[in-house]
Amino acid sequence: MDFKESSFEIIKNHNCPLYQNGDEFTVVGRSISLIGKPTCLTLMSDVTAALVKSQGTRTIKNPVNTEHVFNCSGYQTGCPGTIRLKYHQTIKSANAPIPQIDSELSAISDELNNFSIFKTLSDQEVKEIVSYFKIQNLKKGQIILRKGDRGEKLFIILSGEIEIIGDYGIAIAKLGRGEIFGEMSLLTGNPVSTKVKVVEDTKTMCMSGNYFRMILNRFSPLQMYFTRLLVRRLAKSNIERSKQISSGISGNLSEITTTELLQALNMTQKTGILNLNSPKGDSRISLRDGNIVHAEFKEITGVEAFFEIVKQKRGNFKFKPGLPPKEMNAKKIADFMYLIMEAMNRIDEEACPSDDSEIDL
Repeated sequence: MDFKESSFEIIKNHNCPLYQNGDEFTVVGRSISLIGKPTCLTLMSDVTAALVKSQGTRTIKNPVNTEHVFNCSGYQTGCPGTIRLKYHQTIKSANAPIPQIDSELSAISDELNNFSIFKTLSDQEVKEIVSYFKIQNLKKGQIILRKGDRGEKLFIILSGEIEIIGDYGIAIAKLGRGEIFGEMSLLTGNPVSTKVKVVEDTKTMCMSGNYFRMILNRFSPLQMYFTRLLVRRLAKSNIERSKQISSGISGNLSEITTTELLQALNMTQKTGILNLNSPKGDSRISLRDGNIVHAEFKEITGVEAFFEIVKQKRGNFKFKPGLPPKEMNAKKIADFMYLIMEAMNRIDEEACPSDDSEIDL
């Protein structure tokens, strides 16, 4: 008996309220993968029609190119948009051998049974799933994922360590051998929400998003595993963020500009001291309920010190809640929005030459 594996990719979007360009749906047998995406009955009907149409046009003995493009029938059902999809079908024999396992993975296949993701699966199921992975070596300091990226791979750590970094450069968690990353974006369909950085040289096994969606449909224990993992990750992330906020935040100015950091502290009405260490010198800004009551940069204090601090683009920062009594009663040095706008104006003026400057021809 043969089974079909089909993929549909959205290549054009015209006001579709549910899907975006690049979204992919995989059909294995009678199952369709829509991980992280809502179900559109019109799309399901169109996908079914495409599959039925191709039934008699391709066989193992007489393969033909069934890749083609078609539009969904959205307008017929009153939907305000349509999408164009590219459909590609492959046919595999149910008795076909499992793809060749990477030689390095094959050598440690027995150890993989101890990884939490594989513990509920049989040896044969583990071997089949592992065949879709490839080894990927990561170097210390390498950035694997950035906030806003489109999630494309699932990673399992074989050795080494990576760090999950959230807003303001806050380290949320460190992951080591047997742990997984990259799954959040694949499961939710949303862009990557954190940065992933390699702490030390790390060896991983990685799988493409298409394969991930396929095996998730075929192996129900994996669905349960990733559901529980998603819940644990979200809960742990919230706890870590709460701890960081209560004890203060720290990070690097390469992750967030000084003005963005100050605006975040102002919007959340924070009271405390922001210390900055930059190549040009140390500085400090004191805030009460989000307003700036003191600023110092080297020997300069007040408004001019603030403007110098905002110019700094490199260095580390640390915010600690709480102020000394003297600053708790101090007046703000100026209106917060005035300080930010004037600082931005000064930065722009320094970046651009004045209109009346002489130009040599």
